[in-house]
Amino acid sequence: MLFIACIQNLTVVTKAGYLSATDVEGFDENKDYVKINDKSFHAVSAKVIESQISKSLERLKTDKLDIFMINGPERMLMAKNRGYSSTQLYKDLGETFKYLDAQVANGTIGGYGLCSNTMALPSAVDHVSLSQVLDACSKPDNFVAVEAPFNIFEREVAVADGSKTVSDIAKENGIHLMTNRPLNAIANGQIRVLVNHALGGGDTEGSRSSERELMDKMSKSFDKVSTLESDMLSELPLQEDSLTAKFVWGQVLSENLSRLSQNHFAARHYLSQQVLPAVEKDIKILENYAAELEDDRVHAFDDWINEYRESVRVLADDIVGYAYIDTLRKNSELDRILNALSPTLSKQNGHGLYSPLSVKVLRLLLAHEQVGTVFTGMRDPIYVQDALKAAEESQTNPLGQDDIDEIWRCPIFV
Repeated sequence: MLFIACIQNLTVVTKAGYLSATDVEGFDENKDYVKINDKSFHAVSAKVIESQISKSLERLKTDKLDIFMINGPERMLMAKNRGYSSTQLYKDLGETFKYLDAQVANGTIGGYGLCSNTMALPSAVDHVSLSQVLDACSKPDNFVAVEAPFNIFEREVAVADGSKTVSDIAKENGIHLMTNRPLNAIANGQIRVLVNHALGGGDTEGSRSSERELMDKMSKSFDKVSTLESDMLSELPLQEDSLTAKFVWGQVLSENLSRLSQNHFAARHYLSQQVLPAVEKDIKILENYAAELEDDRVHAFDDWINEYRESVRVLADDIVGYAYIDTLRKNSELDRILNALSPTLSKQNGHGLYSPLSVKVLRLLLAHEQVGTVFTGMRDPIYVQDALKAAEESQTNPLGQDDIDEIWRCPIFV
């Protein structure tokens, strides 16, 4: 659920589409929704949307939603429980739009729209075409908004390459363009957080000191895991090669550190979803082996297992932290590039900001004449302060067209 502060008024926007197992209880899986996996479902059907709107009204304690958005309709094409095509999607959207038209007529909603991560990507296999969506709408005046990702790396929604963009189509049809993911870009197939806050202290020396501390901590974690693995190898009989071959995670992670350090999101996913579960399986095998021993070594194995499990977990956290340092380095360089390309951004006062880069990126997006709203995360006061700074600078020190054009032409963002 999203709230947009509009000067003295409040516009309430809510969305629906992503569903849990509880949400789909009582609905027909053959026509009302699709199954993405055992825990995730999706729907664009009028029956489910009606239920979701009713729940939103109840939670918000209101009798009207200003804008209702159908969220991520492209996920319908990922259906695992039945066949589902693009043709079916536009047909179902058309039927749901008729229901939403009735809700506009009776005053329950002021208008409706659609959020999609693929709307600006015609080559995507799950592309949702805004033109075809509008063709499916019998009362297009009620279709008032679209939302899609837009940042300096994912620019397709509003930066033309010779073809008509989503923002162009939205402008032609009087549709309000809302954008998301301004600071969580997908660049070269990987998630990249566009922040460049200082580590430790706010000064450069404090940052370097904190960086050294993180690297020293990771080095000690590697040593701890390697020592524990060496100790275990000395305790296991040589014939237990199936066990001795398992506890070499310190070496494996050390050999792959350069790759892991390239992206902290990918590193965190790999470590949490693959490495740590694999370590647990290895530990379980070792526990079964120790349980069959008839001497006092059982307790020694238990102590080692507890220490090893915790040491590997700490090492995984340290590796993610190390990878995050690399992200901050890249973003500091990106900040310098933006300064070089834009005289206006280079004059930005970074005093008191959490992330100067984030403020600059938000200012760039707000400066696009066809973008009506930029959604950004505000779960922490420091994020709110940066967002407010970006909004303030956009009013008092707006980017000129030369600043904007120079940045969007820069090949580093393609």
